[in-house]
Amino acid sequence: MITTLLLSVLFGTAATVVLMIYLIDRVNTLERATKAVAADSSSSAAEDNNGFLGLAGKALWDVMSGKIPEGFNRDDLTALKPRYEQVLQKHIEQSFAKGASDCREGSPADNPKPTASIKMLRGEVQSWLPPQHVANIYKLGYESVNATEENLNHLRTSLDETTETLYTRTDLDIKQPYSQRLLPKTKALSDESGSAEEQAMDQQDN
Repeated sequence: MITTLLLSVLFGTAATVVLMIYLIDRVNTLERATKAVAADSSSSAAEDNNGFLGLAGKALWDVMSGKIPEGFNRDDLTALKPRYEQVLQKHIEQSFAKGASDCREGSPADNPKPTASIKMLRGEVQSWLPPQHVANIYKLGYESVNATEENLNHLRTSLDETTETLYTRTDLDIKQPYSQRLLPKTKALSDESGSAEEQAMDQQDN
């Protein structure tokens, strides 16, 4: 009788432990699922509120470069252009700066991704640019670190040509050449050039 009672208690205790483990596991599973749904909802909400009607990455580039999806309001495209110009500018500058930074740190030239996270007032926006242009801008930044002034002139020309292509494809106007922003001529060279012009003018007067 006592043995039977002990076995009953033992089996009952074991069953209770197994049930508790099962319930704890179920609670953890539901908790993870709830967090995942919440994260997806937050991500979707963030994309909807990114200032570009939820467009991001290549989809944003496609719309800005004239590939308008069905049902998209062209008036919205016109309204988004000024804001997108900031995204494009920051993406170009980040790509160039990354190349220059890698060179200064002694890292080998990288093959940059066409995507970049761009910080805006409404949060981050995922930007995408054609890979060949991103790679060229990065390469120009990398080579600019150790370039001679003569080589810098070639880099400036290439930088302006590449950025002009990106702006043309998105129907935007460049207000200031990127060579002046990212590869400005030094004051010493400008002064030297000015002095040479003054000397030439003095010789003509004499």
